[in-house]
Amino acid sequence: MDAPAEVAFSQLLFGGIGFMLLSAGALLIFLVTYQKRLLRQQLQQRTIEATYQQQLLTAVIEAQERERERIGRDLHDGIGSTIAMAKMLVNRLDVKNSTEEPSNVLALVKEIMSTAVQDVRSVSHSLYPAVLARFGLAEAIQHLVDVCNETATLTIELDLDYPRPLALAQELALYRICQELMHNALKHARDATLLTVQLRQTAALLTLIVEDNGCGFTAADSEGPFIEGIGLRSIHVRVQMLQAQLRHEPSLGTRIVIELPIPASA
Repeated sequence: MDAPAEVAFSQLLFGGIGFMLLSAGALLIFLVTYQKRLLRQQLQQRTIEATYQQQLLTAVIEAQERERERIGRDLHDGIGSTIAMAKMLVNRLDVKNSTEEPSNVLALVKEIMSTAVQDVRSVSHSLYPAVLARFGLAEAIQHLVDVCNETATLTIELDLDYPRPLALAQELALYRICQELMHNALKHARDATLLTVQLRQTAALLTLIVEDNGCGFTAADSEGPFIEGIGLRSIHVRVQMLQAQLRHEPSLGTRIVIELPIPASA
């Protein structure tokens, strides 16, 4: 009489063991599959990061090469031509029976050399703004706006609220970002009459805004062509170095916003 009960118990026992084995196998398969998927995602993430770092490195090199090309052009076309002209005038003094008054030639040479000195200072300032090192970011941007207002066709308005200076490396990066954004606006802002630069600082955030009232950009321009076409790649590199955020906000013209979180100890 006990045999059927023992058989039922044995069947139940073996069924439970089989179910546990199947469950363990399913769990093992799930863990292996999950681990493979996790490793694949990590590999993809590393590949994306490596590609991004390569793009940043390429952008840095391209920005450096463009800067070298611009400096070389300024030296050759500006300072080099000015000095060559001064040399030609000085050589006239060695010509016998010359009808030109030496005093007039020397006065002209002095004027030309004064222009060359100003050009050297301009190139030197573009390489490293002395105003920034001596007086800080606010004064450097103020000087940049003043210079652009003297030479540009746009009216540039500046709004500064920068009570607590940051580290020099951060200020230099922010200055270069502002300089490039202003250069882009002055060169590419279509039908613009006003350029506004804002630098505002709170306890936790520094915000740099460069905005013009031109025609703005289309939706297509806000992607790759926007970045490539007006030289924003070097700006993106500096933004990443600062661990800041860049936004292209909708406006009547073009509005670029840079936001830099400020640590409590800054």
